Amino acid sequence: MSWAAHELENFWFQKHLGMRVSYLGLLLGAMAPDFLTKIPVYGFEFAGIVLRTDNPAQFHRGMPGFGFTSSIMAGLVVAIAVYFLTKRNRGWFWGTWIGYSAHAATDMFDTAGTMLFWPFYNGNISVGAWAYGAEEGKFGDAIAYFSSLGFVMDTVVLALVVIFAWRVLSRRYFLSVVKPADPAWGLMERKLRMPERVQIAVYRAFFMYGAVRIMSWVAIVHGFEGSPWDLSWGGPYWVEPFERW
Repeated sequence: MSWAAHELENFWFQKHLGMRVSYLGLLLGAMAPDFLTKIPVYGFEFAGIVLRTDNPAQFHRGMPGFGFTSSIMAGLVVAIAVYFLTKRNRGWFWGTWIGYSAHAATDMFDTAGTMLFWPFYNGNISVGAWAYGAEEGKFGDAIAYFSSLGFVMDTVVLALVVIFAWRVLSRRYFLSVVKPADPAWGLMERKLRMPERVQIAVYRAFFMYGAVRIMSWVAIVHGFEGSPWDLSWGGPYWVEPFERW
């Protein structure tokens, strides 16, 4: 899993694909795989009722469970549905599928991996660069992630956007590429009376969210909590290997 790259990598795709994709479609695709499945993974308590799966890794990434949602084919199904819901808008179709597939491919780098090629291959593909730490709870997962090579990946993606794709964050780029590629921005302007400056702020917000998330969690994990770094392959060392399904 990634704590920031899912938001940041959309701007990299936006730079290279331009008007062929909807940025809002990229964003939807990047968020969709974890939209519902992440709640039982970390656990949720309401009115004395605790909702949490006994095996977070299996529930999130395996079978039986919802591991199939982290696959290219699941992304295609969602993108086709979005295509028809948006009255056959190709920008939304490609944006959703690319954002969804990128999310699944990025999550492949942890030790749990993803069912990237479901239903043609139902095994998990894992690079194993850092430990899948969801079983540690949300705070424990954050500590593990921002002490491992996961932090390195997020930082590299941030650097790529800042150094090589910074123009996509400009007002000029938004008005000349992002907005004309997607009629949803015009709809928001007409129906919701959303002014241009607010639209640009919304567009830039997810870059800021990803960047600030990295900086704030590093400060919390290493500044306030004093957790050690472990940049070894498959680390950090204190995360116990999960029981495979």
